[in-house]
Amino acid sequence: MPTKLTPIQWLICVIAAIGFAFDTYVLLMLPLIVGPALGELVHVKPGSPAYNDWVGTLFFLPAVFGGIFGLLGGYLTDRLGRRRVLTYSILLYGFSAFFAGFATSVYELLFWRCCTFVGVCVEFVAAVAWLSELFDDPAQRERVIGYTQAFGSLGGIMVTSAYALILREAHSLPEVSGAHEAWR
Repeated sequence: MPTKLTPIQWLICVIAAIGFAFDTYVLLMLPLIVGPALGELVHVKPGSPAYNDWVGTLFFLPAVFGGIFGLLGGYLTDRLGRRRVLTYSILLYGFSAFFAGFATSVYELLFWRCCTFVGVCVEFVAAVAWLSELFDDPAQRERVIGYTQAFGSLGGIMVTSAYALILREAHSLPEVSGAHEAWR
């Protein structure tokens, strides 16, 4: 019979669930901003060959970098520890997502999106490893990991809600590069 969660285990599970929601949030932001960002940074129109090439690049390269570093995430967590890897990967994806909003070129946006994916993928691996270590009972471990990862779905709701709010309030946001661009 699985034991009840301790307050510390509950806290870690809540933090993991919030983290998985923000992982999805950060990753799903690109489909919403790619059109306006390319229009501003590269001056290409949707449907043009150059636009399609850049969309493909902005989706493909960050995913490749995230996947490669995600695979290395397990090794890093074993070598450096879960807490350290979690901390640095969360800082990486938090700061890189922030700096992506200040990109002045498409190459800069691509760089920051790659950093964001690396941070998210490494954080995901370290978080699952840490959650797995908390529970001796396999059934309880599976339930906890399943429930916390299910909160990743909230990231989709959060990103669409946030972007709708940003679109509505874009005129009152700080100017970046001389404009109030909602994608930033």
